[in-house]
Amino acid sequence: MAATATYFDGQSAKAATVDVSLVVSGLQFSGAETPLQIWSIAGLHPIDPPAPGQPYRLSHEDWPGRRLIIRDVALVNQLIAQSSHLKGGYSWRDISHLVGWTVGGLAGCAGLAYVAMIVLPTPIAKLLPQSWRERTGQSMEAGMASYGNRCTNAAGEHAMGAMLATLAEGTPDMPPVSVHVYDIPIVNAFALNGGRIIVTHKLIEMADTPEEVAGVVAHEIGHVANKHPEIQSVRLASMEVLSSAFTGSNGGNIGSNAALLAGLMHQTRENEAQADAYAQDMLDHAAVDPEGLRRFFKKILKLEGGGNKDSSSAFTALGNVFASHPGTEQRIEEIKPLPSGTVAKPVMSDEDWKALKKICG
Repeated sequence: MAATATYFDGQSAKAATVDVSLVVSGLQFSGAETPLQIWSIAGLHPIDPPAPGQPYRLSHEDWPGRRLIIRDVALVNQLIAQSSHLKGGYSWRDISHLVGWTVGGLAGCAGLAYVAMIVLPTPIAKLLPQSWRERTGQSMEAGMASYGNRCTNAAGEHAMGAMLATLAEGTPDMPPVSVHVYDIPIVNAFALNGGRIIVTHKLIEMADTPEEVAGVVAHEIGHVANKHPEIQSVRLASMEVLSSAFTGSNGGNIGSNAALLAGLMHQTRENEAQADAYAQDMLDHAAVDPEGLRRFFKKILKLEGGGNKDSSSAFTALGNVFASHPGTEQRIEEIKPLPSGTVAKPVMSDEDWKALKKICG
């Protein structure tokens, strides 16, 4: 069966009249200005489903951009009878291609997310310049202002300095840190970029001995030494980039976004184990009784079971860092006493301890 059709070569807008017929090898057509061509049936794609009174427009996967427009109803019906995919809509082949591209795309996105969130953060964090660490750490701490005031009592800060000096004994490679106390009504402590450590006054109030606070601070120094805050920052920044790329949204500023701070403070089980091990070594070398850290963790364990949460403070949006620490009971069991023969020494004087307790005035 032969018919007349209109052909567009995809190079110009000029329409060419061609004679078209259905042969064994496919759809054959040619014209005065169009050399003989044969389009295989399998490669044909209807641009629109066939409709009564409407021309039937076809393209071919081997020649993108070219179009063949058939108005002969009999030829159109013969084509459709020969291959059901020419009815238009989605064929099983189209669906399989779509599924394949979708699965491949999702796998690619998952692979990209894995690399961005798991593989790259640690090496990138270790290469970041100190100026970046300090700048972002300062920005993060500045974001604390909306949750509570920093306590700047001179005697209390002197006491905290005495504690850090005691902890540094025996650990000459301790990273430089600054520990600031904030008057925030929640039991909390966490490390930020650039060696900044935040301790809430509520935590100090809950401690019965300076060894308890020293154990917590040693743990946070462990996070600083392992660059866990910076690793989390890179991970969260990657999350923002991926979120923006896939949704077109803007994640906000990491220094002031409460949700991002919460993500920063929530460390993985592996990170917690590393910080605990660092704290244990630091306390052993400084001859500070690790029993203080054990007692504090036991108090946290009791709080976790008691559901004691301050819902009145806006800072609770960041959650309880210690409550988010995984495996509290196991961590308590892994805290070891001082090595045999080591005599524990006080972290600070009684006078300094009283000053630290009153650091927020």
